[in-house]
Amino acid sequence: MDFTINENESTKLIDPTSAPGVLGGYGGTSIANVQMKTNQSDRIDIDQSAQFHSWLMPFFVNIFLACASFSIVVPSLAPYLLQIGAPLAFLPWVVSSYSIGEMVGSATIGLFYEHATKTCRVEGRGPRISLLLCSCLGIIGSAMYAAAGWIEDRTIARHCLLFGRFLQGTWTGGQQAVEQAYLSAAVHPSTKVEYTATLSTCSVLGFVMGPSIGAVFCQIDTTIHGLNFNANNAPAFLILVAVVIMFLQTLLFFDGKDDRTGATITENASTSRKITSDISEVNKQKRPFNTTGVAMSVFIFLVHYYSFAVQETITTPMVIRLYQWSPVEINVLFAGAGMISLITSFSVRYISRHVQDQTLLILSILIGLVGSILLIDIPHFETVLPVWRFLTGFSLITMAFPVGRNVVLGLFGNILGPVNQGRWMGVIIAVSALPRALGPFLALEALEAVNWRTWLEFGFCSIFFVCAFIGTMETIDTFVPYSDFVKQPDSEESEISTSPMPSPVLVRRHSTRMKHAGSSSSKETLFTYHD
Repeated sequence: MDFTINENESTKLIDPTSAPGVLGGYGGTSIANVQMKTNQSDRIDIDQSAQFHSWLMPFFVNIFLACASFSIVVPSLAPYLLQIGAPLAFLPWVVSSYSIGEMVGSATIGLFYEHATKTCRVEGRGPRISLLLCSCLGIIGSAMYAAAGWIEDRTIARHCLLFGRFLQGTWTGGQQAVEQAYLSAAVHPSTKVEYTATLSTCSVLGFVMGPSIGAVFCQIDTTIHGLNFNANNAPAFLILVAVVIMFLQTLLFFDGKDDRTGATITENASTSRKITSDISEVNKQKRPFNTTGVAMSVFIFLVHYYSFAVQETITTPMVIRLYQWSPVEINVLFAGAGMISLITSFSVRYISRHVQDQTLLILSILIGLVGSILLIDIPHFETVLPVWRFLTGFSLITMAFPVGRNVVLGLFGNILGPVNQGRWMGVIIAVSALPRALGPFLALEALEAVNWRTWLEFGFCSIFFVCAFIGTMETIDTFVPYSDFVKQPDSEESEISTSPMPSPVLVRRHSTRMKHAGSSSSKETLFTYHD
């Protein structure tokens, strides 16, 4: 690896908040040419030698199979519990164990990803190891889930199933954190929402097609070498096969070299001493951290996931109780929801090219708020929530979630800036899993407390969206890329920036423009990064 600096007059270091593609920011190619012109606007032109990102296809496969695996198992989970002799009261614990696993996996594997990316001496090994670790956890968890039906001891069987779902959650939570952190490092800040929406489209496809794939195997009932295979444990073996495929294709096709936030640069001997001394000076200084932007992003993410978790948890029992819907009608409802999510995610990919991310963020909150208000029945005036209002509110919340999720993740990556985001992506994914862990208990309790009236539960959802809207409007100036944040008046005192995470190397910025004496032309410096 060779790092060459060609310049006209004197050496100049790069500010990673302005040009992260050189030293571990957005890339997507093995050769990136960054030309920095210190003219009147300090404009930076970034020329990428290729537009196709080789990591996209492995991510597409991983995300599709992971989401399909989740939706495959949901219809058969309750019958599987009954088959192994567990009571239905054990179902909420199994559902929550998956979400708790997501919380643990996203936080711990996200932190591991950051550490591995910075400490592994072989380029790309850190991201590869992190994703392969997730797949290994998924293989173990899926094997335990599948084997629970063959264990004769009922107590051991139910706990084997419970821990298997926990490990499966750890796998998917860790995978989400790693892939989102890698995406934030590999693409330009202006396209993070677009790429996040692209990956989200694959996830929705997986959720929609999962039950259809599982339905093909619902008629299985056979015994092989004394082991019974039926409609309840067949999905577990499908998941096991899917995770093995994910492991192999990650091993073969994912090189992990686009995240260079942990890269070590080898300089020419003539400049190495100067660069080393500047790095030492930089590391002693502090950089401002956009605490408000980070905190608000996490809160809005939590609000959207809480609304989604409530919808996911109570819709089926609610429509059965209020409208006496049949299983066919319920399946049609969720199939329609899947199509709405797919169309919305696909639309965000293109809308984000023309509409500001902050505008989309506010729009997602308002859509969620209107949807939640429509789902509130009016005490003393309505005995049952009208069907048309339920369908309208349900559809609006279904639209709000993919918009809010994709935009928040894109903005969150930009707010953090050009540093390794493993631990922070782990944190935000862990927070998103919290409502899904508590939802099976809290949402049903809120409905039963008021005799299945909806005003209490969706009143809370509306309050959360109102708080998110007010907070967003008050702090909208903080939802900006890090390079813009450090240029704001309250951040100008510190030229060098440090976040709670270690910074990449070479992080000094010139605060003054350098021009030739008696000339209006700007000095031009060319930095070329070679593998």
